[in-house]
Amino acid sequence: MKFLIVKTSSIGDIIQTFPVIAYLKKRYPTAQIDWVVEDEYLGVVQAHPDVFQVITFHSRHWRKNGSSAFREIPRFIRRIKRERYDVVFDLQGNTKSAFITLLAKALEKVGFSWKSVSEFPSFFATNRHIEIDPQLQIQQRYLQVVQSFFSDLEPFIPPEVILKLSEEDKNRLASLRVTHRPCIMIASGSRWSNKQLSQKTLEDMILTLVQQQNPYFYFISGSAEETIVAQKLQALVPHHSQVVTALSFPLWQALMREMDLVIAADSAALALCGTTSTPSLSFFGPSLARVYQPLGKQHRGWQGSCPYGLSFDTRCPRLRTCKTGACLKQANAQEILRERSSIKF
Repeated sequence: MKFLIVKTSSIGDIIQTFPVIAYLKKRYPTAQIDWVVEDEYLGVVQAHPDVFQVITFHSRHWRKNGSSAFREIPRFIRRIKRERYDVVFDLQGNTKSAFITLLAKALEKVGFSWKSVSEFPSFFATNRHIEIDPQLQIQQRYLQVVQSFFSDLEPFIPPEVILKLSEEDKNRLASLRVTHRPCIMIASGSRWSNKQLSQKTLEDMILTLVQQQNPYFYFISGSAEETIVAQKLQALVPHHSQVVTALSFPLWQALMREMDLVIAADSAALALCGTTSTPSLSFFGPSLARVYQPLGKQHRGWQGSCPYGLSFDTRCPRLRTCKTGACLKQANAQEILRERSSIKF
């Protein structure tokens, strides 16, 4: 069997789709699984041990550079048509993925129903349509598309995934290790400011954890802005912490597996932690914990409430525009840490 997964972005959603690979491999151990992804996310998909080929799509670059698009789009079309698949799973559900799915050669093209699809062109690019239960966690939604195609109603528990490490990453991992226990990773950053806690809440959280357990902290940064926040937090515990930057996703995951706890925003960091057996404590405001919190009893999430009375099923419609972000910016560190009481480490 040959399968093609069309899931082009974003990084957290791509990682949340990994259980689909495990399910297909369990059902067809010798299956070839290929994946179409935006070029900027190539590394994390390439590192998955069960992905055979990764086909890159350069939509952001093409939108900015028309001359490159004129040359490269025909090349992409030839590349996607080179293979013939048994099934294509369009797990993106938008106009971009519709273009890719239409080009792919396959006996079956599976995607979301009219009610569940993000953008309507995707509906017409597929010939099998699955309606998603909106009460499901995000990984379960992607699994529902695939399992429903096979008429499989049995619950599937995704196993831990170990991404492939380069030799350079292995050497760096050894240099990052410490003997102090417990170790806690703090990955508080997010692409969206309204998904982040205030600096004061983060500082209160660090000082409370120091009083309770005196852990060693790894403060993770993926941008210049996040580095500033991480450095301020490290200044609170300079001898029991380090700021870590420029992590590849395989190295980041490997470091997570050595942690006793990961504290993260609703972000790629949290999705990545969900591929491991490491416990997590997360915080949510303009997105719902029941949808984006990783599966498993070792993962706990705190849900902020909207002071303006807005309710939503997945993400707040004002995620990008709310001027206060009060659902998280007014969060109390003690309330969030109270969720940690059921996590044993």
